[in-house]
Amino acid sequence: MADDLVLESEQQCVAWVLSGCRPRSAFRIGTEYERLVIDASGRPIGYEGPAGIHALFERLMQQYAWRPVLEGDRPIALERSGASISLEPAGQFELSGAPLALVDAMVAERDHHLAELDDIARELGLRYVFAGMNPIDTPQTVPYMPKKRYQHMRAWMPRVGALGLDMMHLTCTVQANLDFETPEEAMEMFRLAYLATPMLIALFANSPWRHGAPTGMASTRAWIWTDVDDARCKPGDWVFDPAATVDDYVQWAFDVPLYFVKHVGEDGVSAYLPADRPGKTFRDFLREGDRGRPATLGDFELHMSTVFPDVRLKRYIEVRAADCVPPDLLPALPALCKGLLYDPVSRRAALGLLRDGDRRIDRAALRDAASREGLDGRIGDLAVGPLAVALVDLARCGLQRLEGEWGPDVAARDAIDAIDAIARGEREPLWRVVDRTLRTTPSLSALAHPLAPHR
Repeated sequence: MADDLVLESEQQCVAWVLSGCRPRSAFRIGTEYERLVIDASGRPIGYEGPAGIHALFERLMQQYAWRPVLEGDRPIALERSGASISLEPAGQFELSGAPLALVDAMVAERDHHLAELDDIARELGLRYVFAGMNPIDTPQTVPYMPKKRYQHMRAWMPRVGALGLDMMHLTCTVQANLDFETPEEAMEMFRLAYLATPMLIALFANSPWRHGAPTGMASTRAWIWTDVDDARCKPGDWVFDPAATVDDYVQWAFDVPLYFVKHVGEDGVSAYLPADRPGKTFRDFLREGDRGRPATLGDFELHMSTVFPDVRLKRYIEVRAADCVPPDLLPALPALCKGLLYDPVSRRAALGLLRDGDRRIDRAALRDAASREGLDGRIGDLAVGPLAVALVDLARCGLQRLEGEWGPDVAARDAIDAIDAIARGEREPLWRVVDRTLRTTPSLSALAHPLAPHR
């Protein structure tokens, strides 16, 4: 098992990433999305209590055959049929969907999941908020979840950035996970996802408030990530280099400090402990071990889940730049990514559109413009809105070609149409809707998604 395989060389870690390579016929897409859970008074729910997260988990297990993942005697996640439900630090409720070939299947999974949750919400008096962040609270006014790894993260964050606690406790995202066939394809997809990040931020921008007040930004969540922890969030401009390799990514991750190391005590119980010295990187762990034991492949896999770039490379690619959006738009990110990243023709056209390899462009400034101004953002002659329209068009063409290979995907077409309406100004940007709603009624209840009709 990976937890027990002692690492004897850096190349074992590169090989772990590349073990994700698979034939195109086996390609799938995973979708993850977080949302806030609030009670009848409009407050985020805690873990305990008759209408808390634990009670919600218990009903999902009893009524819908979800299996618990325990930490001690407490369920901290649920699993079923390749999908999982997990908790972020302040109780943001996340579904990590099963890997699926078609967005059609993702929509069916979404609808089934939301129907289960809506049934339980009626029983417990709960509601769900699909937004890029909690616009009302601060990190000090939200409930904390009893996951031990989060205790170490809370202690670490203020040492390395001003906004890490906001990121942990207030933000919500939608994420797409994608496969790759070769190391070269992995890096081409990785690079394009990075190049497209400002446009994804703008299209999905849904977080204009922070700490109970407007920020003047379209995606405050995207801005928050710029001051969380530079070492683990900002790999550097090499991510835009066409010559970058998987080894470059792994080497960067080696130099990110450890949050914690998982140790097993004499009683057989595992615990997350801070590294045996402050600032210890994974590279140091490889060389020195920790508390008398060597680094294992399981340690590396855990570490790779604690680096937070906009695009994360593991045994698949995670596109992580989008705010969470209402359920009708959740399929848009996997649809965009499928059309742009899985179709080679659209992928290479998008690289050309975004001036792949042009080192004169300040990519960080373009990302900042998108976070602040949404589709109106621009730097120099690069305008976010027109680029977003062009990327949506390329994704649509890519999806059409993929249908010849993988079969019809009606939900993907519908999702592209929905996000295209935002790109072209035919549908009001989500962040403007949220801003207007909160200026009228500054509460989480005002943003709560309506429950589906009772089944």
